[in-house]
Amino acid sequence: MLTMLEEVVLLAVDEHTGDLRSAREFSTAYALVGAVFFDLALARRIDTDTEAIQIVDRSPTGNATLDSVLAGMAARPDLTTVREWIEHLFHLRADLEGEALASLTAQGILRHEKSKRLWIVDIERFPLIDNVRQRDVRQRLRETIMRDGIPDTRDIMLVSIAEPCGLLPYVLSDSQLGARRQRIQMLCNLETISRKVTAAITGLDATLRQAMARVV
Repeated sequence: MLTMLEEVVLLAVDEHTGDLRSAREFSTAYALVGAVFFDLALARRIDTDTEAIQIVDRSPTGNATLDSVLAGMAARPDLTTVREWIEHLFHLRADLEGEALASLTAQGILRHEKSKRLWIVDIERFPLIDNVRQRDVRQRLRETIMRDGIPDTRDIMLVSIAEPCGLLPYVLSDSQLGARRQRIQMLCNLETISRKVTAAITGLDATLRQAMARVV
């Protein structure tokens, strides 16, 4: 099974060109950290109440990316909220996207291509070799939003990450998204950790945009 981080990155791969795409650049960087938190929560290594995020099991998961983040969290007990942790890991510039792409390539799902534009600028693409996994993730996301009822926790988390990443327009039409906007918001607020991650990403994105606007 793919990690939540790998699923989100796979959603961002254009199935025709192999380019990475996202409608919200800053939100995506924050959201990838949120995806790791979801992975750790699903692995029962962390838990979140109404205020704080805490480690409940420090044993390794066997996934290098998750274990690195888990070890980092254990070393910083002074950081207690989801927002503090997302901001901290974002500023560390951990290459979560690169690690996920390397894993997807090693699994034979993507192929890494590198070329140069004007012989200077490196252009990287990740064409799909096996599109079954991406189709599965897209279908789960589509069904979770378009159907009523309470979906699996993992699919709730997927919506909570894909929405701030700006990836939903690559899965559903504008009319479908408009008709199901209330459903999307409900799903993002359904689980405590999903609600905290979504709020943290939205708040940090707004803060960063305001800061950049002042600079410009």
